[in-house]
Amino acid sequence: MIIGTTRRFFGVAALGLALAIPACGSPRQQPQDVEETPHGYVEGAEELAEPQSAIAYATRGAQHLRLHDLSTGSEKDVGLSVAAERLTEDGRFVYVDDGDRALEIVDAGVWTVDHTDHVHYYRAPSRSVGTLSLAAPVRTVAGFEAHTTVGTADGKVTVLDRRELEAGRVAELASIDSNSSTPLAVPYAEQLLVAMGDDPQRPADRIVATDAKGQPTGAFEAPCAAPRGWAVLRGGAVIACEDSIVRIKQEGDKLTARVLASPRTPVPPGGFGYRPRSNEAAVADRTGIWSVNAAKATLRYVPATGRDLVAAASPADGSTVLALDASDTLISYDLGTGKVLAQKPLRATGLTLDADRAYLADPEGQVIHEIDYRDGLRTARTLKVAERPDLVLEVGR
Repeated sequence: MIIGTTRRFFGVAALGLALAIPACGSPRQQPQDVEETPHGYVEGAEELAEPQSAIAYATRGAQHLRLHDLSTGSEKDVGLSVAAERLTEDGRFVYVDDGDRALEIVDAGVWTVDHTDHVHYYRAPSRSVGTLSLAAPVRTVAGFEAHTTVGTADGKVTVLDRRELEAGRVAELASIDSNSSTPLAVPYAEQLLVAMGDDPQRPADRIVATDAKGQPTGAFEAPCAAPRGWAVLRGGAVIACEDSIVRIKQEGDKLTARVLASPRTPVPPGGFGYRPRSNEAAVADRTGIWSVNAAKATLRYVPATGRDLVAAASPADGSTVLALDASDTLISYDLGTGKVLAQKPLRATGLTLDADRAYLADPEGQVIHEIDYRDGLRTARTLKVAERPDLVLEVGR
């Protein structure tokens, strides 16, 4: 099913360069020095040749977020005003919530800008940007490009200006009422993909494209029962629904939505695991793994016979998918046949990927395992960290 109409565009101002040309008979003028802003320049940041990836981690209940540099092994400590119970990231910012109504935003100071045909890698000072006190407990956080959205248990979505976060300021743009118990809005293509419903006591039943104020843009409206996990990939945004996954894609001057029916229902409610700048993402539950390709708009299912899976992630190679089971075993599956290609017992929690490695934390051992997922799940490094890593993410990817 494909739904789409022309999306709205905003004007772009043209930039001109005035050249001084001496007039005939006038005194000779010295040429003016014109300083052009270098491509990729970001004020206050250093551009580097390689990714500046770091592991952001916290001990549950602590008021510290630590950033472990994957290149140097050094750590930075960012003091928090909230006690950490959950971490969310968007590549640059780490959103720390206390399990209730407080959300602190930390600029990790490392990030990657994807221009599709090339990328830029940046480093700047890490810092806490500010804290939000919300009217109800935090349920969802989504940050991408111009916006960050925070969904709360009362069905409301607070929209923040993400570019103001880059400048070190928290600026609220709007509060959107989803009219449902599903407070989710995914920023994509300068719009918001908002889960909407008709009863505040029930889950949303559709995804609507809106502007930053929550006004429908008319781009599309797609059916989606009980929206849950989401990911923004190179080939579009994907949102998991109860029995399907909706793929939203920017195509020229349009946004289109395609509903991918699940080969087995329901789709699990967990978050997608995926490698940055890729087209594939995966999500798992006790029965198996759902793997979606945003560019091809395909959805595949890999059964996990005899396994109790707790997380999945896609290496984006078109042929394999990774999963972590309840016995702390990391497993590599053949995406086409479901065959187990490799497995490694680890006393670990969580699963995050970058373009080369997977990372899993062992809170008891106070280490983070770095796994080469292309080489039979070989342990590349065991990273000793300064504190117990209960909550772990990778930033700067």
